[in-house]
Amino acid sequence: MSVIGVISMKGGVGKTSTTANLATALGSQLGDGRVYTVDLDPQNALHWHFGLIDQDDSGVCEQSLHEGNWRNAMLESSFNVRCLPYGNVAETDREAFESLLSQSDQWVNEQLKAAELSDNVVVVIDSPPGPSVYLKQVCECADLILIVLLADAGSYATIPEMETWLDTYTTKRPELKVYYVLNQIDRSETLNRDTAAFLHRQLKPRLCPVDIHNDEAVAEALAFQQPVLSYEPHCQASHDFVRLAMWTINTLNK
Repeated sequence: MSVIGVISMKGGVGKTSTTANLATALGSQLGDGRVYTVDLDPQNALHWHFGLIDQDDSGVCEQSLHEGNWRNAMLESSFNVRCLPYGNVAETDREAFESLLSQSDQWVNEQLKAAELSDNVVVVIDSPPGPSVYLKQVCECADLILIVLLADAGSYATIPEMETWLDTYTTKRPELKVYYVLNQIDRSETLNRDTAAFLHRQLKPRLCPVDIHNDEAVAEALAFQQPVLSYEPHCQASHDFVRLAMWTINTLNK
């Protein structure tokens, strides 16, 4: 089993859409039954990208609080991806779940092992932006971490904090692979293009070589509760996510 954590230091960078669309692209490359997603973000938005709008409250939070197996709450989508939602829960349950996570850094890792998924599966985890107990769990169990950034000053300002946070884990876990991914690149806009070029220079060699271009089809796909690869397979973003998936597979196999 390979685990990919998709994280960010600030909201609004397209982290959850990146998680969903990367997972779908991985599913298209690896086939059905090979890709799972886990939503560790209390916003509970990941399942919408897969059209799983009728899911009940059961999810990672409720299953964990009742000592259930995560595998029993996995929802099967139409896109070669199975999704474990966070779940629509009360604030008291969220707080209880976060208290549970704070008791052991290996808690998520243990639940993934208990789910007894096949050795050849890929699990993509979405976590909330910024430092949190969720981010700590992801950094402990992931084989590969992708940090989603926009080509803007706000994202650039978060890099020192992210680097400080990651130093702790890359020192403790030298095998952990960490890369930044630039999202919503629009080279028709001078500032966006110049900032992207600057980030490419500054972040090498920790920058993923695949940029995700700004594409209206991504937002349109979400409106129809679909991954962009299903909604508009020939758009620029779909091509980008396929390339990102292929790069991800190669990186995990190195």
